Amino acid sequence: MVAAVHKAGWRHQPCFAHTLNLIVKDSLKSVPEVVKLLEKCTAIVSFFHHSTQATEKLRATQQQLKVAEHKLFQGSSLATQLAQQCQRRFRGIETIYCLAASIFLDVRFKHLGFRDKGNVEVVKKHLVSELQEVYQTEHTAPSLAPSSTATVSSTSSPSISGPSATGPTESPAPYGSGASKAGIWTDFDTQVLSGQYHWSATSEVLIEVRRYSEEKVIPRDKVVLVWWRDHEQTFPVLSKLAVSYLGITATSVPSERVFSKAGEVLSKKRNRLKGKTVNMLLFLNKNL
Repeated sequence: MVAAVHKAGWRHQPCFAHTLNLIVKDSLKSVPEVVKLLEKCTAIVSFFHHSTQATEKLRATQQQLKVAEHKLFQGSSLATQLAQQCQRRFRGIETIYCLAASIFLDVRFKHLGFRDKGNVEVVKKHLVSELQEVYQTEHTAPSLAPSSTATVSSTSSPSISGPSATGPTESPAPYGSGASKAGIWTDFDTQVLSGQYHWSATSEVLIEVRRYSEEKVIPRDKVVLVWWRDHEQTFPVLSKLAVSYLGITATSVPSERVFSKAGEVLSKKRNRLKGKTVNMLLFLNKNL
């Protein structure tokens, strides 16, 4: 799957559940005592799976004793290996922007999900830059109306040589009219409006991120996407990024399960099934 992602030119994010599984496996392999114990347990389980008589006798013995006795294996070496594997595989996970943004935009965790608080400020800066791009794509810069950009030649100006021979000189246009805004003031007004637009985009984004940072975290059992839906009006731009990041699946386990189930449905005896039929069967299997 990783090779397919790389060939497609997509950005690969490691599966969280798969990473935890590798941590446990590598840690167990690093402790010889645990390896020997697992081999013995595997042999015992395999023996009972292949013998129905032994399985029935084991069940009867457990019912007779009522309480099954278990021998616990304790050792500090296994805990040490687990800690070392976690440090090795999850080192620098907060520096991955996609994962860090998902943590910060999850209102159940926010900055509490970071061990290094310096990474929170880095995520905020990246979010501000991304929010500005979203803001600019949704709001076009204001421009002057065509009526306010009239040329000077279309308006009569007072003569400096006195009255003309054909009639009296026209008086200047009153202040505030369209003519007074034309000419050299057009460029000035355009620059002012453009500056106000850029200031508005930056300020709105900063205020929105600051307001979100001041929001209280919600209980962990709450649905974060429902919270963003209810606060969409309060955070109009930030909510769009939250939905895009929080919608990313953190583990590939569900897709792998569907892939395995598809192999069971589309067998040699059912190789004439159409793709649409297979999709319907998988949908019913996972949703009923």
